[in-house]
Amino acid sequence: MRVPRLILVVVSGLLSTLFIAGASCLTAAPAKTPGKAATPAEAEAVLDLATFPLPADATTQGPRRMATLSYTVQKPLKEIFDFNVKELTGRGWKEVAGSRREGPFAGAEFTHGDFHLNLSVMQPAPTSPVNVNFSRYGNIPLTALPVPKGAKQVYAFPATIMYTTEAPVKETAEQCHDLMLKAGWTPYGSASTTAYYRQNAVLVMVNVMSAQGQGGKTAITYTSSLLSLALPAFPDAIDFRYTDMTSELSFDTNATLEAVTDFYRKALATEDWKATTDAPVAIKWKKFTIFRKPGQQMITITTHDFEGRTRVRIKHQTAVEVAEDEVLAYEEEGRKATYRKGEKPEVAVLTKDSLKVQQEKPYALRMQVKSGSAFAVGKAVVDALMAAGWSGTLPKKSPVFTTCALKKGEAQIWVIATEPTKANPWVAVIGAGVTLKPTDQ
Repeated sequence: MRVPRLILVVVSGLLSTLFIAGASCLTAAPAKTPGKAATPAEAEAVLDLATFPLPADATTQGPRRMATLSYTVQKPLKEIFDFNVKELTGRGWKEVAGSRREGPFAGAEFTHGDFHLNLSVMQPAPTSPVNVNFSRYGNIPLTALPVPKGAKQVYAFPATIMYTTEAPVKETAEQCHDLMLKAGWTPYGSASTTAYYRQNAVLVMVNVMSAQGQGGKTAITYTSSLLSLALPAFPDAIDFRYTDMTSELSFDTNATLEAVTDFYRKALATEDWKATTDAPVAIKWKKFTIFRKPGQQMITITTHDFEGRTRVRIKHQTAVEVAEDEVLAYEEEGRKATYRKGEKPEVAVLTKDSLKVQQEKPYALRMQVKSGSAFAVGKAVVDALMAAGWSGTLPKKSPVFTTCALKKGEAQIWVIATEPTKANPWVAVIGAGVTLKPTDQ
C-alpha cells in the first residue's frame, strides 16, 4: 500500500520527538480542554514555513509550504541547528527542555501558545549534506481527544499519545471513529490500521492495533500534524489520500462524476472559489473542472471512469505555481517552433531594469527584478515590443501575475510578470518562432 508523503514527514518528526524526549516523558499527562483547531490562515499567522529563512545554498525538498519544510545544505550541523533555533526563537517560539545537540542527529521541540513544532537536523556522515526537517503538529492537545471508556494512557508527547484497552481491536476502532465524528472531526482517509481525521488545518491520525508488548491488549495511538490547506473530503470517498507537499488529494468513489463536481462546487464556493465553466470540460477520456480565486490560486478537479468507479484527482496551485505552469506551456510552444522551417529572427527584449537575466534557450529568458517592480518591468517589455510592430492587448491589473500575448505574423511572444508575496519577483519572456536577445536599450 502506498504511504502518502505527509505520513512519512509525520513519522520523521515523531521519531525525532521520541529520540529527543527520552524515557523521562513516558508518563501520563493530564487531560486538557479541547480548543478550536486552527485554520490555515491562523496557523500561517503564527509561522509560515513557506517564507522561513534558509541558509545560503540550501536546497528545498519540493515546493515550499506553510506547514512543512525540508531542505539539505552542505554546512556543519551545529551551524545549521543554531541558525534555525535563532530564527525560531526570534519569532516567539520557545525551546522545550530536552533538546539534543550532540552527534549526527540533533533535534528540538518548540512551542508557541498551543502550537507545537519539531526541528530535526541530521548529518549521517561528516562529509554528507545536513538534512533539516520541520514538522508542525497543530494546536490541539492530544490529551483533549476522545478515547473509549476504560482506555489507559501509556505515554504522551506533543505529537503522539498512546492508550491501551482490554476491548478487541475492531470494537475499539469503531468506538474511536464514532467518538471522533461526535467531536466534530471529518474522516480524511486511511492506511492499513490508521484512520485520518481533519478539523480545519489539523490532521489527527488514529491507529488501533493489537499491542504485542502490552500483553495482547489493544493499543490506541493518536498522532497529529498541521496541514497547509484544508481541502474538503468527498463523503463517499474510497482510498482517500492527501499529500501536503504537493497540495493534492485523490480518491475513488461509486458516485457519479456529476455528483463529485456538484459537491465541490458547493463546498468550494464557501471559500470564494468559482468554477470557470458551467460543466466539466472533456479532454480525451478525462473531464476537468477548474476553480479560481481572486488571488489567482487555482484548483483543478480531474475525473474519469476506472473499473466501474469514478477516479478523482484534485490539485491546488498557488498563483506562482499557476504562473510557472504557464511558462512551461509557452516554452513547449517555443520548443516546437524551433522545428519549423525558416529563420528565427532576433527580437530585442528590454532588460535594463532587471537585476539578473537568465537565458538557457534562445526562445526564452527570465529576469530577476526588484520587489514591487515586476509589473512595471513587464509593461516596459511589452511597450517596447509593441513599438517594434508586435500587436497585443495590455493585461488587466492582477494581484500576483499578469500575462500578455503578442503576435507578429506567425511568430508569438508571451510576457509573464510575477510579483508574489512569498518569493522573489520575476519577469519571463518566451517566444515561438523567434530568437530573443536581451538589450539595455
